[in-house]
Amino acid sequence: MRILILAQHLGRALGGIEIQCDLLARELVSLGHTVHYGAAHGVEPAAATTVYALSRWTPGSPASLAQLLNEAAPDVVYLRHNKTSLRRTAGQLRAAGVPLVFAVSSLQDVQPWSYHRKHAAPTPRRLASIAWQRLRSRWNWSGLRWAAGAVSLNPHYTERLPVARRIHIPDAMETAAVPFRWPRRYVAWVAQVKDYKNPGDYVELARRCADLDLDFLLVGAVISPRYAWIADPARTPANFHYLGQRTPAEVNGILAGAQALVHTCDPEGFGNNFIQAWQQGTPTLSLRFDPGGLIEGRGLGAVPGSLDGLEQALRALVADPDRRAAMAARARQHADEQHDPRRNAQRLADFLAAVARPRSET
Repeated sequence: MRILILAQHLGRALGGIEIQCDLLARELVSLGHTVHYGAAHGVEPAAATTVYALSRWTPGSPASLAQLLNEAAPDVVYLRHNKTSLRRTAGQLRAAGVPLVFAVSSLQDVQPWSYHRKHAAPTPRRLASIAWQRLRSRWNWSGLRWAAGAVSLNPHYTERLPVARRIHIPDAMETAAVPFRWPRRYVAWVAQVKDYKNPGDYVELARRCADLDLDFLLVGAVISPRYAWIADPARTPANFHYLGQRTPAEVNGILAGAQALVHTCDPEGFGNNFIQAWQQGTPTLSLRFDPGGLIEGRGLGAVPGSLDGLEQALRALVADPDRRAAMAARARQHADEQHDPRRNAQRLADFLAAVARPRSET
């Protein structure tokens, strides 16, 4: 099967979509498929790979997509770029007779009238931006009528897609870990530092727990300028340490030694950090988001819903090693069962094959 992946690439950004699509591309190739990766807005030359073909793709450009279709001659297209230019891309693929599978990566992907939430004052300019984003979202949402299939990373989102053929396939992560040492016990927060990730709540949690023999490590690139202060030790508690951006293998090493992954993000898709923590046997304390109801449903941690509750849950966890060990064991078992890269790539390959056009027609 010839598969064209349309997404941003690791050679441009180190985010969830990029990590997942690179991993999927490599696994699909190892399963015997031919993969061509259309990298949104291109990549640096150093990102070139011999595992799969890599070309530049300009979202919303008919000429760019036409060139990719000519180069890749795909049986099916896997689009994982949120709803950006979805209607135009879906329409062009339909006209070309190439089946499209849309992949959900966020809560906004299953909301017709979505917009990017920010901690900003409701100025006229901001309100105008929200209105424009919501209209553009609804326009692109209409492109799902031409999707041959859809894949959701979160089981709660699957049924919200107006696509007849749809499936939930969990994301996966690689387990390789770079050893990490820290002089004290610690918890970790892992994400890009921006508004809807709410890193300020994590810093406040560190302040509240200054009496504990526990450090609070934050990993991730500062994306929103309003949070530049997080990298300044003079403006954060003594028990808080900003480590900057790290590779997935380095994150795995950090999580492997953490008492818990602390998560303060708004509801989103299904964070890679959850999967990484569970693979390393690390419990999860999430302020308000429980993807698929798994954290509380499978006993992988706690989702208290308030900062007071998060503080109480953390104090209870570090005070009870046996309870933490039981959570850790359940987390590792769950990751083994649900987030194996090869197994989930095979599930995706089977789904893509079910919607792909027969080779005799190409």
